[in-house]
Amino acid sequence: MGNNKEIIDDGKFVAFAYTLKDADTGEILFEAKPSAPDVMVYGVSQEVIPGLLATIKGLGKGDRFSVTLPPEVAFGQRNDEYIQQVPTEAFMRDGKMAVEVKEGSVLDMMTNTGDIISGRVVKMTPEFVEMDFNHPFAGKTVDFDGEIVEVRDATDEELHPKHACGCGCSHHGDNKDGECGGSCGCNDCEGGCR
Repeated sequence: MGNNKEIIDDGKFVAFAYTLKDADTGEILFEAKPSAPDVMVYGVSQEVIPGLLATIKGLGKGDRFSVTLPPEVAFGQRNDEYIQQVPTEAFMRDGKMAVEVKEGSVLDMMTNTGDIISGRVVKMTPEFVEMDFNHPFAGKTVDFDGEIVEVRDATDEELHPKHACGCGCSHHGDNKDGECGGSCGCNDCEGGCR
């Protein structure tokens, strides 16, 4: 099969294993092992950092990659605007502070547009909980060292993922075939899907 090797390009399903290190300290920040690789659909998955996308494009199964990325093309610079003081009431259940809310814990929160973002509890006062919504690796120059585990054509389901609620609508509200109806609570599909 010599020259018929599938290469990473738009619409390809990619599984990749890697070690992510802080370039300044050498500390391992994250590891995705070959037995449990990270996966994406190249050009479709939104959560992949730009510098990594540029690095692996054109690679195939078994190819290795190694790159050092500055914050601008990795996890971004730290932004003080992403540190928010959220009123304590937002964390109350039955008149008491939710048990998972404590300094250092990471909580998922919903934005006013319905997106889910993770934030770390920095400080707690009787009036507010200070949350840091910067990516944990923001501001870091990082080293990726990894290997491509699999490259293949993405399936239709991988190209058009379902919402967390299980509906088949696109995340951008561009579903034009009228499949939505019901009440799953997705904002993008106006009240629900099958």
